[in-house]
Amino acid sequence: MAGFLESLYPRFPVALQNLGISLYGCYWRRQRLGSEFKKVVGEFRERDRWPVDRMRDYLNATLQSVLRRAFDAPYYRETWTNAGIREADLREITVESLGRLPVLPKQDVRRSPTSFVPNRSRRPDRYRTYLTSGSTGTPIKAFFTRTSHQRFAAARDVRSFGWAGTSILRPRAMIGGRLVVPKGIARPPFYRYNRAEKQVYFSAYHIAPAHIADYAEGFNRYRPEVVTGYAFSQFLIARMMRDQGLTLDYTPVAAVTSSEKLTAPMKDTIRKGWGCQAFSEYGCCENCGLGTECEHGSMHVHPDFGIIEIVDHDYNPVPPGVEGRILCTGLLSDVQFLVRYDIGDMAIWSEKTCPCGRDHLPVLEEITGRLEDVVVGLDGREMVRFHGIFVGLPYVLEGQVVQEQIDEFRVRVVADDGFGSGQVQEIERRFEQRLGRVKVVVDRVDELERNARGKIRAVISRLGRSETANQ
Repeated sequence: MAGFLESLYPRFPVALQNLGISLYGCYWRRQRLGSEFKKVVGEFRERDRWPVDRMRDYLNATLQSVLRRAFDAPYYRETWTNAGIREADLREITVESLGRLPVLPKQDVRRSPTSFVPNRSRRPDRYRTYLTSGSTGTPIKAFFTRTSHQRFAAARDVRSFGWAGTSILRPRAMIGGRLVVPKGIARPPFYRYNRAEKQVYFSAYHIAPAHIADYAEGFNRYRPEVVTGYAFSQFLIARMMRDQGLTLDYTPVAAVTSSEKLTAPMKDTIRKGWGCQAFSEYGCCENCGLGTECEHGSMHVHPDFGIIEIVDHDYNPVPPGVEGRILCTGLLSDVQFLVRYDIGDMAIWSEKTCPCGRDHLPVLEEITGRLEDVVVGLDGREMVRFHGIFVGLPYVLEGQVVQEQIDEFRVRVVADDGFGSGQVQEIERRFEQRLGRVKVVVDRVDELERNARGKIRAVISRLGRSETANQ
């Protein structure tokens, strides 16, 4: 939903909200599925068992094609030329020599997202756009076409859903950031139904012990085959259901989790609560890198989706077992090219091979730093990814949410000139949408609090919690 219809949605009764979501689902089904989706599904399935040398040849050829197209984008033409890289040099760059090219800082994409679109492409305002705050409140505008969107969906269908034994085409549940239940203080049901895609969308902002029976009712009513969305939200629902002795009257095929790190205790809770295995998925809205779990529990990265490097602070490759920064080079986009993009996440290559036999798909030992504090509501609800309040806010460069008391929050923002009372009021409004009436103080600061790795903490809780996902 967008624009006028999105502004009307909160005023509709539940039946009309379901209809609106279903109509929107028809649009997205056309965006995600089609001839390109079917073709790319076949290609990813074929490459699923390729030998290492065949994958290497494919990646080098695809990479060089992407680099030549990227060179026509204003940012790369200027940056690479200044670094002494000529267009002819790109024909010699391989996956192993990708380090010859400069690293792309996230702030450069934030500052001028259109400069990564080749000059010979259509005008950027003709593309679909996606705004994200990332994990730091730093807004990024990503561009994609219907073709690229179908490619992204096809890759996930094969390597994420497929490896979990299901498909993106099957009935599914989603627990994500959309305000499908538009009021912070609301009555059941805490879910809405997208009939076009057989998708039940649960609110991530109302998960509380007093509400959990309604979530269980939604599962049993629509019987989704696969549960997707926020890892911690899935864990919370499964945990609260077990605490209250609530069960599903069927068994889902799998849970596919995203956004936060999926820990072993979280997996165990989901398995005991729902009777299915949970599979972790690593990705980003810029769609330049993808990692998914195989049937043996190994997190494989998919270089035919996007090449991932792990480097130290000087951008030199690190050996297996050593933590480093993730750089992504996307291979599927046909409009906005991200090459050696410093996405802001940390990871460790594994020293082991996986018994699944997919040696051409490297294995990560761990993606680090994706656990975040939880926001707790007045009624006991628990929420993650709360930094989404910064999505699409003008002038906000970085943002941080600090919960001081159960009903008191401090919001810290690093902002450009132009940030003022209008943006403060919008932040307060978004808090009320999610939590009801709470006290919100907005501070403009020069920098935000960071963790021991130097990464910004998007959400900080001063409350402390008696039970966490690591216990």
